[in-house]
Amino acid sequence: MQKHRLDEIDILRGLAFLAIAMQHSLAVFIHTPDLDNISAWVSAFVLILIRYAVPLFITITGLVLLYNHGQDEFSYGQFIKKRFTQAFIPYFVWTIIYYVWSSGPAIPANPWAAPAAIAKLTLSGDACYHLWFMVAIIQFYLLFPFFRWLILRNKNQPILFLTVSLIAYLGLMCLWGQPLPQILNLQSPWLLTLWNYRDRVFLSWFFYFILGGFAGMYVGKLNQITKDIQKTNVFIYPAMFVFVFCQVAATGQTGLSGTYQLNFNYTLPLTPVMAFFITSALLTVLFRAQTAFRRYRNLHFGLKLYGRYSYGCYFVHALVLFYINTLAGPSIRDFPILLQLALTFSACALLSLGLVYIVDRLRIPGRRYLIGTIPPRRN
Repeated sequence: MQKHRLDEIDILRGLAFLAIAMQHSLAVFIHTPDLDNISAWVSAFVLILIRYAVPLFITITGLVLLYNHGQDEFSYGQFIKKRFTQAFIPYFVWTIIYYVWSSGPAIPANPWAAPAAIAKLTLSGDACYHLWFMVAIIQFYLLFPFFRWLILRNKNQPILFLTVSLIAYLGLMCLWGQPLPQILNLQSPWLLTLWNYRDRVFLSWFFYFILGGFAGMYVGKLNQITKDIQKTNVFIYPAMFVFVFCQVAATGQTGLSGTYQLNFNYTLPLTPVMAFFITSALLTVLFRAQTAFRRYRNLHFGLKLYGRYSYGCYFVHALVLFYINTLAGPSIRDFPILLQLALTFSACALLSLGLVYIVDRLRIPGRRYLIGTIPPRRN
């Protein structure tokens, strides 16, 4: 039975989308020829600050699913049918949109070429740089009965199970960093493809789903739990943040052209250090979603608004960002890099929200297959 909608969910989804939009806006500028050391360091600071984005979406998914389906009887058939309509169809529609958009007016000579390409892009998430995430999410939907059983089986010992899961996850991240195909001399194209696409395999994100699942199971006590954790995490999070920032800053160097560059690959989430840091960041965000982000009326309203429309914003924002950089980019090129970044991010976030809001308000037929099912507004 569907339970009442949690206020925290819209706040968290709003934070996650805005962090995703900022990450993709940053990607335009962190390798620009005009980058100076101050701009590079500020960009690194912001990037590390918002690296929780994808794991937060995974955590929210686990939280919502266990909150709604952790206690009552569970029908896998009805569950998959609902997720097929709400998640897969919009993803498939946007895969086609991005395929057509990127292909241009060219018509394949082979009539089966386009369907085959779309099928491949749907399986891989390669239609656009942000759609890979849906491949991972759909796997969690398909495997939800297993995760549900696992979490319910250990619901009376959450600390022990989460600790063991985190250790296992950190071990997997150590493995992910190794050149495994060369070590094992893998020759199978299937295994090599799976390895190359490991960033969208559910194993790469399973701990965050489990963390969200336990949050959903104990949602009534979540405020007190995160408050207690924050007594320790308030020291761990800034310490880890400084450590990661120093590691990135240490890679800085000025090229022959005078461009200052940092190695931002150190902030990629699928490493043991970043996994530990992101876990600390998620616990901080969960705590703030129930405290600080509710105290300021305008901030609270804005995050909830983005949260309600986050699904559609996620799909459309890459298209919006492309045209912002194409059409408006030349007119702001002489501005300082950080100002360009702020303007690009703001425009991307606002225009994405505006487009999705208009589609919803105009009651366009089939809009849920474009922007998802918009939850009802709560006072």
